[in-house]
Amino acid sequence: MNRYEEQIVGALFDVVDAEEHGEARRLLMRAYESNATGDRDELIERLVSELVVVLNEELTRREGADVLTDTIGFLLDRFLSVVEVAPVAIVVVGPDGTVQLWNDGAERLFGWSESDALGRRFVSGEAETEAEAEAEVDGGAGVDGGAEAADPLESSLQRLRNGERLTGVEARHPHRDGSLLEVRFWAAPLRDRDGEFTGATYVATDIGERKRREQRLTVLNRVLRHNIRNDANVIAGHLEAIAANRPDDDPHVEAMDRRLSSIVDLSEAARQLERLQGSDGEESQTTYDLSSLVEGRAGDLRATHPTADVAVRSPADAEAVAHELFPYALDNVLENAIEHNDSPSPRVRVTVRADRDGASVTVADDGPGLPPHEREVLTRSDETKLTHSTGMGLWLVRWIVRASGGELRAAKSDLGGTAVTVSLRG
Repeated sequence: MNRYEEQIVGALFDVVDAEEHGEARRLLMRAYESNATGDRDELIERLVSELVVVLNEELTRREGADVLTDTIGFLLDRFLSVVEVAPVAIVVVGPDGTVQLWNDGAERLFGWSESDALGRRFVSGEAETEAEAEAEVDGGAGVDGGAEAADPLESSLQRLRNGERLTGVEARHPHRDGSLLEVRFWAAPLRDRDGEFTGATYVATDIGERKRREQRLTVLNRVLRHNIRNDANVIAGHLEAIAANRPDDDPHVEAMDRRLSSIVDLSEAARQLERLQGSDGEESQTTYDLSSLVEGRAGDLRATHPTADVAVRSPADAEAVAHELFPYALDNVLENAIEHNDSPSPRVRVTVRADRDGASVTVADDGPGLPPHEREVLTRSDETKLTHSTGMGLWLVRWIVRASGGELRAAKSDLGGTAVTVSLRG
């Protein structure tokens, strides 16, 4: 039994009148109470069976027909109210792509009223006859926009007819004013009881402003990174010339070198952020053997920080799914464990754990601990002046872990510093 049958059962309880059909309602309640402690799916299955018996024995044929008619009307009213108030475009089309349902959200998004849209093509169906093609030329482009409509949307009906369900597909669709909208749509096929394709339901949202904002940020990001990289190279050259005439441990040279390294790191973080912004969905996910990945990254850390004590504990293998940028996030957490530690020989313990649902990595150190404003980065979804991080590192780690469908936590380490744990799904 499925959720639709469960909704029918609930609607029948609402429709059967306590006064007019008191005995039928009492029997329905008794059937529910006698099965309520069982499995949910079994409960619905038994209720459906007993409902048929009760309606057949307690109601006349006319009364039974009225109850079922009222039940269908009840469900239909609920469905239509949801469709109308939905803040997205909901469109139902027939097998030829013509509009059968057009909600208020569709009117707000595309500009056509319901009366304009009904019976017009939203997407292409079967090949047009010559008469249909001439009619559209004479009458102007309809909601499908003729040849201007985008291929993903135009090819969608055939894909749905073949049994596919479409999720988050980006396309372009004409607005009534002639402009092209950037939309993301979801769609599912409709079939009758014989399995014949009878049309499809589309849900669409406007992503134009988001895409324009992303484009502006991408251009700004690339220009800034280009300028920072060039300026950093110039400054590094002059600093090297100055350092040649200064003692090896000159504090001024060391301070400038640290600041210059921070600027270069910031530029690299911005580059990774741009990559993260441009990759979304399952195609950006990768299956990692965390044991192997951590061992390799820890080896790199030992090579760049030879005085550090870096130990790894991990099972033979621990598979997990994460964003393709996850190795960068792991590097960031490992580097933080050492770079913010004033000890001449920082201690870092990396522990990998595998379980049935995925795997986790914990990086523990003996440093001074994560400052409160840095710890907030791991618990807040926005960055404010009060929680401003000293760098983009933790924010980028947080965003990458979120894009991986994972969790990020910070706690006090048994070494005395901080323990950062990343949990990933399998």
